[in-house]
Amino acid sequence: MSNANVSVLRSRPGTGKAVRRRPGVGKSVSVALLVIGAVGMIAPFLWMFTTSLRDASHAYDLPPQWLPTEWDWSNYAGAVSGPVPILKNMFNSAVIAIAVSIGMILTAPMAGYAFAKLEFPGRNSIFVGLLSSLMVPAQVTIIPLFLLMRTFGLLDNPLSLILPGITGALGVFLLRQFFLGLPQEIIDAARMDGATAWQTYRLIALPLAKNAVSTLGVITFLGSWNAYFAPSIFLNSTDTATLPLGLVLMLGPYGAGNVAQVMAATTIAIAPALIVFLVAQRWIIASLTQSAVKG
Repeated sequence: MSNANVSVLRSRPGTGKAVRRRPGVGKSVSVALLVIGAVGMIAPFLWMFTTSLRDASHAYDLPPQWLPTEWDWSNYAGAVSGPVPILKNMFNSAVIAIAVSIGMILTAPMAGYAFAKLEFPGRNSIFVGLLSSLMVPAQVTIIPLFLLMRTFGLLDNPLSLILPGITGALGVFLLRQFFLGLPQEIIDAARMDGATAWQTYRLIALPLAKNAVSTLGVITFLGSWNAYFAPSIFLNSTDTATLPLGLVLMLGPYGAGNVAQVMAATTIAIAPALIVFLVAQRWIIASLTQSAVKG
């Protein structure tokens, strides 16, 4: 008998017969709250999709029409062929997000392993300084970074976003916490067998951290894909703009653009991020499960 059946079947005292018990009120309330939360999360995406299929003049109808009376797919063609090169902007976002993600999953595990398992002078002080940088808002450092990129002639260039993003304190912290959970006996055994620090990291520690590294890569990709603040500072042309900038350009300076086409472009913009999440969700769940078991 499965655990699910055991939880609802109990023996009647004195008879030995099994009596089926109804699910508790708490479980029903939990399911109802989850359904309400799911509807609340799905509703904005449903409105976005249905708005992309209706005439722009009916985009702000009250009460809102969740299903359009006429399905107008021409908004997608208009979004792609309009004055704003959305497909080019999407390509720019993909290049930047992939490059930043690759840089992060290459540098953050190495730094995290060094802080967790290697002994070197000033290790704790350097790590405290690294964590302190997480408390500094990006708006504080954007001016020095802008001046630095201008000095190197990288303004209006994807490298102005890729180079500062290939490593980060948050990624180093997350991987350090993972490597701290690895048994020290494994590292000591590798050293006794003659493995160098690099061999121990590459052949033992890194394969064990694949779920954590994959999760970090997905988080980094989504963060770079959705970034707006830094691209709005460093990129100043439609050809180099990222997708969030392109969507703002479509809407216009006073929000007078074609709302239906903007929603169509937004639907297109969400698709790659959704695909990445669906493909990588098993690694994210595995990473969270490992953390829970270790805790």
